[in-house]
Amino acid sequence: MRSPSLTLVMPTIGWDDTFCRCARAALAGLEPGDEALVVFDGMPPPAPTWLLESGALLLNTGLRQGPAAARNLAARSAHGVILLFVDADVELHPDAIERIRACFCANSTLSALFGSYDDRPAAPGVVSRFRNLLHHHTHSSHPGPVSTFWAGCGAVRRQSFLALGGFDAAAYDRPCIEDIEFGLRLSDAGGRIELDPSIQGTHHKRWTLRSMVATDIRQRAIPWSRLLLERRELPTTLNLTTAARLSAAASLLLPLALVGLALPGLRALALATSVGCLGLLLLLNWSFYALLLRCGGPLEACAAVGLHGMYLAYSSLTYILMALAQVAGTPLRQPV
Repeated sequence: MRSPSLTLVMPTIGWDDTFCRCARAALAGLEPGDEALVVFDGMPPPAPTWLLESGALLLNTGLRQGPAAARNLAARSAHGVILLFVDADVELHPDAIERIRACFCANSTLSALFGSYDDRPAAPGVVSRFRNLLHHHTHSSHPGPVSTFWAGCGAVRRQSFLALGGFDAAAYDRPCIEDIEFGLRLSDAGGRIELDPSIQGTHHKRWTLRSMVATDIRQRAIPWSRLLLERRELPTTLNLTTAARLSAAASLLLPLALVGLALPGLRALALATSVGCLGLLLLLNWSFYALLLRCGGPLEACAAVGLHGMYLAYSSLTYILMALAQVAGTPLRQPV
């Protein structure tokens, strides 16, 4: 069977070293008949000479509108059968595009496909390693059919993408959950989406504790909670499995139990609850913690376990507050 043509779509807000490294890696995987569209979100400064000579078509949105609008602009200009979205900080493995092409060639009913970060994040530091490895572990642990999508390294049939209106750029004018929301719409329309964790790229994003918490709440937890509440149903894959929900409950109960240790009348119950919650977190997330141990060593793994508990707690608390606000009839506004 003839391989479908690909259009590489890479949005960016700068021509920095990370973008150049990631763009070169993606361009290297293209074949004759493919095309590459690089979309600058806003008005671009002069592009590097190598990019101008690469054969990639350069587009821009004029004003900063967010990656959803940038990707939509490219999709409307594309000619490939398959749209391959790659983030500007994801360095594809040499075999990633070949694997994507083979999956679509082997399965004519496949609507979309996405991969995963690898387990060797480029950015140093405990927070960066934890956040990037969490994404890797979540994706690598749930291969197969899914009802969501990921545009960091994801491909979709152009016809299916355009038929659904692409990403919702009006609702998501900053990096957010536009790809997740699109995946849910595609799944609702009967599209088949697969997660293949063998399709990998190295993530170059550097996280700090402040940027992690702010991004997770503002650009993940709040819009994701709002979307789930609007749909009135919870998917059961990726970070919403039964194990993930039990882990979230344990992460919320554990701080309360630790506070109870200071109250003499509740000390025994609080101790038992604390041990139980901690044990449940370790049991349910052992494979992730083992990955942290293997990649960062004992001290970094212990710190990352604490970060994981905090991540679960503030993400879950955000959903609870959003749900309570909806019941009260006063929707929680997203912070600017």
